[in-house]
Amino acid sequence: MRKTLTVLACSAALTVPVGNVWAATHARAAQKKKVVTVAKSVVSPVVDVSRWGQLEVQVKLTLTTTTVGTKATKSFKITGLGFPVYPQHTDRSAFISQKALPLLRQEVLQIKGNSIQLISGATDTSYAFVQALRGALAKAGA
Repeated sequence: MRKTLTVLACSAALTVPVGNVWAATHARAAQKKKVVTVAKSVVSPVVDVSRWGQLEVQVKLTLTTTTVGTKATKSFKITGLGFPVYPQHTDRSAFISQKALPLLRQEVLQIKGNSIQLISGATDTSYAFVQALRGALAKAGA
């Protein structure tokens, strides 16, 4: 009886590493990562800026889709931002365009997190800029 138990214990001990190797190879196969990167250039929908005219933004971005097993995640990075099309509606709107839009552009290109700092004195323009940016990202599928 003791010999039989010893033989069974030894054979069980020999099959466990084989089972671990089998599980490890299947786990590695299931965790292969597939990454697809696409560069896009999108023009936002035209956004009305209250009494100052209309605003339109061109966004260049890189979309990345990462698939691990059956789970997919999307991410994007804005790589370029064309200067917004902002008509010189009045002298005041021209002044706002010259001062606020380059700052908003810089803010988007250096974004850390998920919020953009608005420009004091150009509130309407800042909100329209963010709305145009959201429209462009939605158009791109980000």
